[in-house]
Amino acid sequence: MGQDLALDQVDLWLAEAKAGGPEAALAARRAAALAERGGDGARALAALALAARLSPLDPAPRLAAARLSAEAGDFAAARTEAEAVLATSVDQAARARAAFMLGELSRALGENAAARSHFETVLKIEDAILARTRGDPDASRWYARARGRLAELDAGAGDFARARAGAEAALALLRACAAQIGEPPELAADIADAEMRLGALELDDGRPTSALRRLGEAIGRFEALAATEQDEPHWRATLSDAWALAAEAEYARGDGARARAAMDKALHARIRLALNNADERWGLAGLWRTRAALLAALNDDAGAGDSLRQARALAEHLAEHGGEAGARFLIHTLLDEADHGLRRGALDTAHESAELALRRADTYARAPDADAAWLGEAGACWDRLGELARAARAPAQTTDAFARAAEFRRRAYQCDAQNPRFARALAGALVKLGEAVLANNDPGAARAAFHESARLRWTLAHADQENRDAALALATVLERLGLAARACGDRDAARGAWEDELSLAARLFGPDDPTGQRFCAVIESHLASLGGLDAELHRRNALARFDDLASAGLLTTTDAALRKKLWGG
Repeated sequence: MGQDLALDQVDLWLAEAKAGGPEAALAARRAAALAERGGDGARALAALALAARLSPLDPAPRLAAARLSAEAGDFAAARTEAEAVLATSVDQAARARAAFMLGELSRALGENAAARSHFETVLKIEDAILARTRGDPDASRWYARARGRLAELDAGAGDFARARAGAEAALALLRACAAQIGEPPELAADIADAEMRLGALELDDGRPTSALRRLGEAIGRFEALAATEQDEPHWRATLSDAWALAAEAEYARGDGARARAAMDKALHARIRLALNNADERWGLAGLWRTRAALLAALNDDAGAGDSLRQARALAEHLAEHGGEAGARFLIHTLLDEADHGLRRGALDTAHESAELALRRADTYARAPDADAAWLGEAGACWDRLGELARAARAPAQTTDAFARAAEFRRRAYQCDAQNPRFARALAGALVKLGEAVLANNDPGAARAAFHESARLRWTLAHADQENRDAALALATVLERLGLAARACGDRDAARGAWEDELSLAARLFGPDDPTGQRFCAVIESHLASLGGLDAELHRRNALARFDDLASAGLLTTTDAALRKKLWGG
């Protein structure tokens, strides 16, 4: 009944707004606020549109409409409203809010260059405000927020030094603001966000203890906000995220018990949130998957399996009305189940999950206008089926599944050849296919697959010459290409591939790096096997590297066997 009365009041405010008069715009905004609290987003948007018409110079209704549209998933409408404020408003603070909103929308859509441009616009606007009114707390907060978002974009682009500098600058500005005006809820939340951002960066940098200190600061603030701001679900959601990061940090420190306890706190916060907010069930399902990964890493297979069953049950329910996003989430959950079954040796259960995932993906991937993302999803499903067939020692099924995976990956790459993610996926699928056919004594087909993969990986490595992972991936496929060429009887091609790989390895690894010593020893063993004038030199070099590993106590069983073979044993 209370909700009916509230909606009746919305009608009264709207009637007053439509009647006109000096308070008409205010009445429309009150109607919008009341409709939003009552969960009627459509009426709230209609009231805000009326308020914008009644008071065209006031940016607040359009900003509110942009926020509501974004929350409803209508990003196009949200962008239209925010762009209008940015282009026409004379209120500089409102323009900064609009630019920030556009940055968030662009980031959500994966348009990182546009997002960066919008956040830089926020910096310029707020910097001009601060030049006129030094110490303005609102301008300082929004400036710091934009710096923080730019730091996240820098981290996503792999520029961690710049990301850390930006994140530290944002936190310093927020703390200075708090020293000036105290910590009202919004500022406390901004400080907690900044601490959590730095904690995540330090965790990525291999400093879990320092990360835990920052995450503890964030958790304390978010817990206080969750307790005092009962009507704001955001705080509890972010609190859960902070506890999940703390669990990762505890695991990195080697404390499994504390990692499990932190993850359970994250889960408890998400469960409480999802009970009252249906939209938060997506986050809960995702956290069940994260918990499964942690428990699997802690060798708790039963706990990991239970967590995945919880995630799958939620994902199946959400996928019924979740459209493509819901289907994709369910597919990834099923593939997590397949991976878990593969690790445990439960191949039948894993195969069932992978088959279900494939059937879901095929629905979209087989469509005439299928986009690259769905082709990639189908490729991922066939990849899991290939891994399962390989584990079951079924060579024909292994080759067939990896061939299908490569074909779907190739189609995805052809849809968007400039996307490095699709290029990397195709290159990896071709390596698995090449290994499968080489094991089936078809070196010619293997050589073709490895050659295509090497060409893709060379392009990726050349495009980003500072990317060590790209260079290592190229070196790895060159080894496979050499093996296939040797199996085809083409010793010159094998020698060329392995010499190129050895040159890459010299750049990738330092002279005292044990991983590099092992990597180069294997390559030189391959070169020694080819015979020729340099064969003895390569044999001695490989033995010297293995001797160094033995002296350091790092010689593996495989290393020892290859060392013995080089000695002629």
